[in-house]
Amino acid sequence: MKKKVKVFIVIGVVLIIAISGKVYIDLQNEKHEVRVEEQKIEAERLSVIALKNTFADIQSVEFEKTAYNTMTGSYRMFVKMTNQKNESVNFSFSFSKESHSETGGYVVVDEEVQVEGVTTNTVKVIFSNKVEGEV
Repeated sequence: MKKKVKVFIVIGVVLIIAISGKVYIDLQNEKHEVRVEEQKIEAERLSVIALKNTFADIQSVEFEKTAYNTMTGSYRMFVKMTNQKNESVNFSFSFSKESHSETGGYVVVDEEVQVEGVTTNTVKVIFSNKVEGEV
């Protein structure tokens, strides 16, 4: 009878340790996902500054999708950019936090909207998590 009690106690302790470990790992993964999302949003914010240094007369930028490449450390961003005349263009570009003052690898889709120059006004931004802000 005493052996059964000891076996149940050992099994109970093992279960408690296993469940506690699983909860701890889940919390760590959740914290990591939050950190990754925060870094992505910060990269999007910095990329708007780079877009402002690349294109003139930007009114708003909406991020449709942002992907991070772990091998290169750069982001690929898909945006809808609207100018002061309410003309919009969808395009993608690459961005690296290390070269935060400029974009890279973008294609000119519409020369009427993607006019090279500098935007000095505040730009409305809709980030990929659908939170709105200004840069």
